[in-house]
Amino acid sequence: MAKQRKHCEASIARVYSEYLRATKPVHSPPPISLDTRCFDCHSSKTYDDSNTYVSGLLKLLTRQEYNGAEVDVRLWTVHTRAKICGVEFTSDQPMTGVRKLNEKMNRCSSVVTLVRGGRSLYAWVIRFLSFDRIHVAHVRWLSVPEYPTGTPMVVRLNKARPRPPPHEPCIVPLIDIDPSKVTILYEGEYMYMMRMSGIDSMSA
Repeated sequence: MAKQRKHCEASIARVYSEYLRATKPVHSPPPISLDTRCFDCHSSKTYDDSNTYVSGLLKLLTRQEYNGAEVDVRLWTVHTRAKICGVEFTSDQPMTGVRKLNEKMNRCSSVVTLVRGGRSLYAWVIRFLSFDRIHVAHVRWLSVPEYPTGTPMVVRLNKARPRPPPHEPCIVPLIDIDPSKVTILYEGEYMYMMRMSGIDSMSA
């Protein structure tokens, strides 16, 4: 972890020095895509209404969106994939990550991050669901992250003695999820969540 952090810091320093010397032009980043939706070609299926808690949250969402109308939850569609601001995510994938020195960094496409109560939280997507213009993710919350260096640059989850997961609904709108890919670095009893864009929000 220390080796990768030093490499990251060196890369940032190099880019900044090039900017100061004006040896390389600095361009504005490309515009962020607003494409946020569930999608599938052949694997979509009808929601089976087997989880009363999830069904209750879906009914609540439709009532809020359609002025109190009661909608049969079996009209919801289950998807395996979704786009969030153009970034693709896949549900129900194993939480693979780096376990050996010099191993290639692989993204876990089922891990998402979003802000709740002024702090970043992480979750694993069980499935995506949609009804009309409502697109959501059914998630399992991971334990509340720790910041061992006191900065949002190093995000750690304890596997051996995990902190309790947040008390949040397991259904979250796709528009609330950060369009950031996440990789995982395993180191002993810890998992380090490494965002490929953006930084965490830390609660005061």
